[in-house]
Amino acid sequence: DVTNANTPFELNRIPGDGSIWRDVKYWDNHVYIGTEADMGLQIVDVSDLDNIFLVNTILDFDNSHNIHIWEGYLFVIGADTYDIWIYDLSIPHNPILVGTWNEEYLHDIDVYNNKVYGMGIYSSTAYIIDISDITNPTTLTSWTYPGMAHDAAVFPDEQFLVTADEMEGGHLKIWDISNYDNITEISSFQIDNSHSIHNIYFKDNLIIGSWYADGTRILDVSDP
Repeated sequence: DVTNANTPFELNRIPGDGSIWRDVKYWDNHVYIGTEADMGLQIVDVSDLDNIFLVNTILDFDNSHNIHIWEGYLFVIGADTYDIWIYDLSIPHNPILVGTWNEEYLHDIDVYNNKVYGMGIYSSTAYIIDISDITNPTTLTSWTYPGMAHDAAVFPDEQFLVTADEMEGGHLKIWDISNYDNITEISSFQIDNSHSIHNIYFKDNLIIGSWYADGTRILDVSDP
């Protein structure tokens, strides 16, 4: 409870196995918790913040690296069996598996306008995946580049994609994706050649990025 910001206090706690990684997303009075601990994905009812409770656990996979929610669909990545698991959240406490994709381990994704922009960190490959048929995701294009593709953020006009490389000297790169047959890097940004960028988000012609040793930076990308 942060009603009084000077004296926050814990109301409740959802127990879970120890892990250095959890990812938490919200949809329709429910919180979804993915983790690299072998305990599936927890679903917590938060409709009454004074009395939250665990309502379900997805056990289709042991663990996951990341989760993403877009327009009533839950995307689970970094899990076993499939590289992307897609669940319909029409019934928030009881997700229904409706689609999968299985080409390469993805580390992080952005989802927009019926497309997944996925980053294959081990091969440094960026993917654009069509999910207009949510039951049958299909890869539209992919490209590999020198780096360590970790995260992505697409411009709302889908003419440009921003990528972030999680590695020493990791760059933020902007790609012209207007022609899938000729995707080109048009600019990049680096703070320190021994530091790494991590996650990025796009909002109002700005990229909000987190760096391991350089704080949070806000970049004007109105001219990509």
